[in-house]
Amino acid sequence: MMKKKIPLKKNFRRLLHSFKSYLLELNLFNTGTHNEINIRNERRSTRLYLVLLIISILIAIQYYSIIYYPKTIVLQSPSLSEYLTVKEEASLQCPCTNIAIKYENFTRIIPFYYELCESEFVSDKWINHLFRLYEQSWNKSDQIDFRRIGVFQFQTLHSLCQLTKKTIDNNLRSFKYTDFVQFQLVSPDIFQAQISSVINEFIHKISKSFIRTLSFMQDVTAQSLFMTGASITSVQPILRLFNGHKLEGYLPYPGINYTFMDGTSCICSSSTATNCMGLAIFDGIVVSGFQTGCYMLNALMNSTLEAFYNQTFIDMLTNSSINLKTLNTSNSNWTIKRLLDKMFVQSWLNQTSYDKYFQSCAPELCSYIKMQHYSVLDILILMISLFQGLPKTLRVFVPIFINRIWPIIRKKICQKRSSTLHIAAVRITPGNLYTINYSVVSQILILLFDLNPTLIWMKNSTS
Repeated sequence: MMKKKIPLKKNFRRLLHSFKSYLLELNLFNTGTHNEINIRNERRSTRLYLVLLIISILIAIQYYSIIYYPKTIVLQSPSLSEYLTVKEEASLQCPCTNIAIKYENFTRIIPFYYELCESEFVSDKWINHLFRLYEQSWNKSDQIDFRRIGVFQFQTLHSLCQLTKKTIDNNLRSFKYTDFVQFQLVSPDIFQAQISSVINEFIHKISKSFIRTLSFMQDVTAQSLFMTGASITSVQPILRLFNGHKLEGYLPYPGINYTFMDGTSCICSSSTATNCMGLAIFDGIVVSGFQTGCYMLNALMNSTLEAFYNQTFIDMLTNSSINLKTLNTSNSNWTIKRLLDKMFVQSWLNQTSYDKYFQSCAPELCSYIKMQHYSVLDILILMISLFQGLPKTLRVFVPIFINRIWPIIRKKICQKRSSTLHIAAVRITPGNLYTINYSVVSQILILLFDLNPTLIWMKNSTS
């Protein structure tokens, strides 16, 4: 005889019924008592415990899935490429192993001088030629003749070029052994800005200090009324006869009187001696831009070398005895003072290597904080840690709520329930909407905590 096949739907309904019965009779707070009231409270505690536990877990999962949290990322002994990938992180910190690094380890400064200081116009060959011109004409030519001042002015230029180079070399040597102090690794942009600022300040200080010293010397010379260079001193040597013997001596001299081609004149013993200057001449021709006067250095500072950009004039000076080429740069109208303010340096090359700085800093680690979502694994770990404390807490407070607080709440709910038995017949208005909602919530609570398993079983059997 074949067994009658049970429909799948009926099997599922039976399984669902069994599961409902299991939940209704589930007692996680079983104390072994046979008191029906105590058993009912234990089952109520079980339902509340499970509801609160599930709700807490769902809320926690939702919360940790949405929020960001700060995570500290650590890079051990990072390479330069690794650092560059995270350098934009605002909280990045990379402590340097070496906080004081010599500038020579990562930077190099190279001055490129103007053509003048690299040209033949400051060479011994040119200066010797000018000296021969001076020897031939010093007592025959006019005060403003180029032959009388040229050798002294170009010898001064030669000395100034050598002095500025020596000053720059000494300062560069000192700069190389200066420490760049940073506790944290500096980002490339900030590093370049800081080094550029330091180097610019360094260059500015060199020229400022040099010019200040030179100006001081000029002021002392002027205040002492010394005549320098090719100028005749402010006292004139003479020979005197005393008792038939020749005696050498000095008498006050009113000073040289300069008269220039433009018609102006000045006397070197006057208070305006420092400004007494004008253009020199050569064979009656004005030497463009080249000044002479009471104070040779002052005159040189206000001179330009535009005449020496003219090959015809150079050939006149040399009489083709030496082969000398003109200056080629485009700053022919610049005064010597303007060139000297720049220490005769046309440009500075700053070779700074961030790679070498990074190697010298040698950070052992870099760390930064990154805001990110919790991963599935992180949430799982958090849930496990939550389960270590939450169930124990609920097991303590849920029975207290069911046994002590719930009877009071139930009593109030029942009182309200008696006044709202005919909810379906009540017209819903804004005035009684709260009462209806309260009634619905009350019924849900009663079904949750005060449900009689026997009645539910009977209801299901009937259906």
